[in-house]
Amino acid sequence: SLGFIDDVALIAKGESYEEANTKLTRMMEKRGGALQWSEEHHAEFELDKTALVCLSRKRVQSVTDPHKTIPAPKPAIVIRNHTIQPSSSHKFLGVIIDENLNFKEHAAHALAKGTKYTLACNRMIRPAKGIKSRLMKRLYEGVVIPKMLYAADVWCAGLVAKGKGTKLNGRGARGFASKMARVQRMATLMITGGMRSTATDILDAHANILPFQQALRKICLKS
Repeated sequence: SLGFIDDVALIAKGESYEEANTKLTRMMEKRGGALQWSEEHHAEFELDKTALVCLSRKRVQSVTDPHKTIPAPKPAIVIRNHTIQPSSSHKFLGVIIDENLNFKEHAAHALAKGTKYTLACNRMIRPAKGIKSRLMKRLYEGVVIPKMLYAADVWCAGLVAKGKGTKLNGRGARGFASKMARVQRMATLMITGGMRSTATDILDAHANILPFQQALRKICLKS
């Protein structure tokens, strides 16, 4: 038999990047740590595939321009003589986690994925050939929405919050939703066969689909 372990995360908190990296190194290399466990259980870690993401929005003064600030430099980590350079983002369990935790990169990825699957469904709907447009609703709710909004409660939870004025809980989260709402508009046009000039709320009503922001809130709260 063959077994493997995938998607393991070690998290350390510190006053500085160096302190957090030291804690991570200790977790891996100490007696009874992750590396010893992997050897005892014959589940060797692939250090070449290991990623380091420093989660912080700390900024420091620029050396070249004192009037500007830049992200604080992030040091690499060394584990068993293997140097791991910090990454700006990394996909973990299907969610792209970025160093600022604003999930902009994942939102763009979700938008592209939703658009791709919606256009694929569109190719199956033709006036003379192909599936009937009423089946498009099933495809949208059963394929497009789960693909596009996978783990939405993690990366778009700011939309559910009612706070205003901050980028995470205000304009930023609503901006993600408004862009993805265009994917639902494409789907409702296919379902109803309506004109492109038809209002979005009218399309949602005739397609018997919740407005996108309400559907997103429902998914986040349900999770």
